[in-house]
Amino acid sequence: MNIITREINHYWVHFQAGKTESKIIYPEIIVKCYHDDDFIMQANFYPDKMKLPVNYHDVNSKLVYLRFPVSMYANIIDILRNEKPIYFSFSDKSKLGYIRTGKEPIGEGENDADFV
Repeated sequence: MNIITREINHYWVHFQAGKTESKIIYPEIIVKCYHDDDFIMQANFYPDKMKLPVNYHDVNSKLVYLRFPVSMYANIIDILRNEKPIYFSFSDKSKLGYIRTGKEPIGEGENDADFV
């Protein structure tokens, strides 16, 4: 089973407006993720009530497309903005993908109750 795991260290966000073809559902938000200068993963966010397209790995470009409901955008952008290291993984067999943090110490938050 081919599992792809890469570290994300840069990203940019694109908010989609309008569409050009009635039969194509465009993501409302696109988050392009990079490792240094390599474009490695694109997170596409779709309306919550629609059936999400299947996650996809383009073997030619080595790019992974992960599809999420738009309600998950705030959580994912929060992780990208505030955590380090960040990784994504994708299984070619199951088409399951995820974005995750690295191993972190417990209670490292700035607003931890013990430090107020």
